[in-house]
Amino acid sequence: MKVLSEGTKYDSCNQGAVCHAFGPDGRCIQLYKTLLTNTCSGECTYCPNRYGRQSAKASLTPEEIAKITWSFYRKNAIEGLFLSSGVMGDAERTAEKQLEVARLLRNQGFKGYIHMRLMPGTPLYLLEEIADYANKFGVNVETTSSVNYSEICPNFDYNSDVLQRLKWTRDLINKKRKEVGYGGRIIGANDTQFVVGALSESDSEIIRTVDDLMDRYELRRPYFMSFNPVPSTPLENNPSPPGWRETRLYQASYLLKDYGLKAFDLGQVYDDNGFLADTDPKMLLAQSHPERFPVNINSASLKDLLLVPGIGPVGANRIIRSRPISSEKELMRMGVVISRARPFIEINGNRQTNLSSFMEAS
Repeated sequence: MKVLSEGTKYDSCNQGAVCHAFGPDGRCIQLYKTLLTNTCSGECTYCPNRYGRQSAKASLTPEEIAKITWSFYRKNAIEGLFLSSGVMGDAERTAEKQLEVARLLRNQGFKGYIHMRLMPGTPLYLLEEIADYANKFGVNVETTSSVNYSEICPNFDYNSDVLQRLKWTRDLINKKRKEVGYGGRIIGANDTQFVVGALSESDSEIIRTVDDLMDRYELRRPYFMSFNPVPSTPLENNPSPPGWRETRLYQASYLLKDYGLKAFDLGQVYDDNGFLADTDPKMLLAQSHPERFPVNINSASLKDLLLVPGIGPVGANRIIRSRPISSEKELMRMGVVISRARPFIEINGNRQTNLSSFMEAS
């Protein structure tokens, strides 16, 4: 169990044997995470489980995974299962085994959350069957283009094995959400993952790809996993990216996902090489457009409020419902981070006058 939990290092959730998913209402769901096996026929250049690499090997049968999941579930230690795997010969055989786990659990009355991370090239008929049992399922894109993908995942094709599966996943999610009598089960949105720093791709390339996947495949949640060099892999001598890069990519992706911005709106938050700085990109975006501010709290549109640092979607909607607003204390009670928002807002004609000084200090 320990070996297989650690073997999910390059999957969406990677902190210990328990990871987290988030429901449509934002509720955090704890999941037992494991691989079926860390023996893999794939040769992904960054992966500790790649074919031919010497390491401790382990496998669990579908029956064993079901038993372990039930044990944790009955103790209220988890609310579901996150299941991935090494490639067991090919994607079809691997998906069949993953489906067997989900079918076992559901037939035994399991009502918890099941998240399947599937292999590139998983056949459509198996995706359709998995959709009958799992709450969420999907394939990782890992990188931004077919050329890059062939470099780090040489066994698979980016367009046919990955992007086509994202399309099928999108269609199956929409179908399941429309079905009547699905038992009230949560149907998770399309998600995927990028390995950040394995190649030289810039942050602007990654964010443009995220934006494109949101448009084409209704991607809701991109995950970012920082590359760490693994001994006895082709990329063992490549450096790791700075730890904060992953955080800043998440923040930039939230501007697309939750704030209604597009990739082209973020052009001024990158350096000359297309990389983010270790600063909140929303703050950088606001500072690069002083002509937009201050916004009047009592008359600004939702779109304009969302551009203010310290005001998120929840706070912006609360402001609109509660107007007129007369003080910063009212904004703080609505969840506004007033220390960040103050230079960019006006309340009843009152504003911080030294905006340029604030921006220079930041």
